[in-house]
Amino acid sequence: MQRTSRERPPWLTMLALVVSACLMADAGHAQASRRPPGATSTSTRTRGGGGDPNVRSDDALNVPNKPPSPEPPGKSTRAVTPVDAGQICVDSRVDLTVKIYVAGAYVGTVSPFGDSCGYYGPGDRRVYARAVFTDGSTAAWGPMTVDATNGFRWTIRN
Repeated sequence: MQRTSRERPPWLTMLALVVSACLMADAGHAQASRRPPGATSTSTRTRGGGGDPNVRSDDALNVPNKPPSPEPPGKSTRAVTPVDAGQICVDSRVDLTVKIYVAGAYVGTVSPFGDSCGYYGPGDRRVYARAVFTDGSTAAWGPMTVDATNGFRWTIRN
């Protein structure tokens, strides 16, 4: 039997159907497993009391006399990131969880070898950092007055 140039061999049609089915199944699976690149949440209020199952520990306590961990690779290059005007950035070079205070008010916690930035407006600001240990002792940095007008990066070390 002779085919015209418009007819396809049956095996080619079957192959096209199998490939199409595989591609559609894979696309459906990929869409189901993807997470959105961002999210928006609204708060939920409670009456208080009782524990929150989403919080394991509310205190950022450090273990005293713990052997020091080496600084992670690449940490020394992070200080080249620009700091915006009115911003204070804390660059922790210590293996401790450190609480940060600006003008005497607690503003956040920096994880071991972490970074944290906040906007406090232009002008002088008093900064202080403190790590609390399980035995009640503390390690502190500052207080010191810094000028945040053009941005300020504060690196803390042991």
